[in-house]
Amino acid sequence: MFRFTLFLMTFLAIALFTACGGQSSASAPMPLQTNVAPAGATPIRHDEIVRLNLKIEIAGHTPAMYEPPSGAFLGAYIKRDATVDSIKAFEADVGVSHAIFAYTMALCDEYPLRWILENIASNKSPFIILNPPEDDDVYNAQLLAYFAIEAGRFNVPMFINLFPLVGDHGFLPSEYIVFFREARSIFAQHAPNVALVWGFDTQNMIASAQFYPGRNAVDWVHLIIYNDVDANGAFKDFFAYLDFFYFAYQQEGPLIISTAVSHYTLENNSYFTQEAAAKIERIYSRLQEYPRIKAIIYRNYNDLHVSGNKYNVNSTQNISEAYAQATATPHFLNHVDNVRQPEATTIRIQSPFRAVMRNSYFYIPLRALVYDARFPYLEMLKGKEIEIGGEMFFAIRDINRVSGADFFVDMRRNLLVLR
Repeated sequence: MFRFTLFLMTFLAIALFTACGGQSSASAPMPLQTNVAPAGATPIRHDEIVRLNLKIEIAGHTPAMYEPPSGAFLGAYIKRDATVDSIKAFEADVGVSHAIFAYTMALCDEYPLRWILENIASNKSPFIILNPPEDDDVYNAQLLAYFAIEAGRFNVPMFINLFPLVGDHGFLPSEYIVFFREARSIFAQHAPNVALVWGFDTQNMIASAQFYPGRNAVDWVHLIIYNDVDANGAFKDFFAYLDFFYFAYQQEGPLIISTAVSHYTLENNSYFTQEAAAKIERIYSRLQEYPRIKAIIYRNYNDLHVSGNKYNVNSTQNISEAYAQATATPHFLNHVDNVRQPEATTIRIQSPFRAVMRNSYFYIPLRALVYDARFPYLEMLKGKEIEIGGEMFFAIRDINRVSGADFFVDMRRNLLVLR
């Protein structure tokens, strides 16, 4: 657990700094200094190599509760949109059927039974973002047990994002982790139909690792990304944030993205509906290239009093049409099957570290073996190190010799898959 937390914090910090145009600092190396080749390793000249994107197949993966074998659940959050009075009305506005609808509440609030029944009647799965109670007794197990009893009443698929790390949340890591793990037991006892979600926003992405409750306590992992338009109609790079999240957590469970795209900014009182429509189309199109993202929830509301943005896709025709067109593919699923223990399968993860080819021989970076493949036979590879640009690599033939791992290469896609 400690080693995984250390890796996440270091990896995300280095990735964020590098993406902003910097170079990773020598004062913040990867854990165990696995990016440094030892003295005496065989060097390879840079002009002799071809770099390849690296994916790693993991057999025997146990899917999380309700995790679909392919595609991603389509979801929406509409409770803060005063112009929408029902799930049916929203879906009529945008012309798209969804699998999940989201709701935000505090643990001390009244259980939203009426909203739950609306979801059940509409054949939708509830996704509740459950914030702490509004008093000093933040980690109230008794209140959580009462909530869990209600959540288990109808025995339908449900997702609970417990105490997401949003803004200046004020949680302490040790207390937070203990409570989250206790919550795992509470829901298992009272609401076995609930998939427990752990989540955070982009502000807390770097610090999130120290709050991670562990794979045994978490079913799904959730990131909230807002796309605010500036006075020139430009957006920040959505996929820069997404990549950091994806590389760090793709093996910790299926991933959920909540997002919103602004088409109006109070900064200069301007609308940018064409730019927003194009952004929505690009996000939903490219998300299909991330197979571990298994749900995407659009946050549909106006936020003028806080951020000065409007995010609702049902406000103008061109944005509604862009959303409908972007989501009208078989990849986006409009129903959650009530399968709590899906069959084991093989998943393919994307490594942030690239393989290389030299004279028709292929080499895998040590960092990919440690952090992505979690390779158990490193001791057996001692003395086989190959240095490339100061980083340590191992030949696939040596990896195969000690583990039986196989691989294939698709040069047209510049891709090597280790399996």
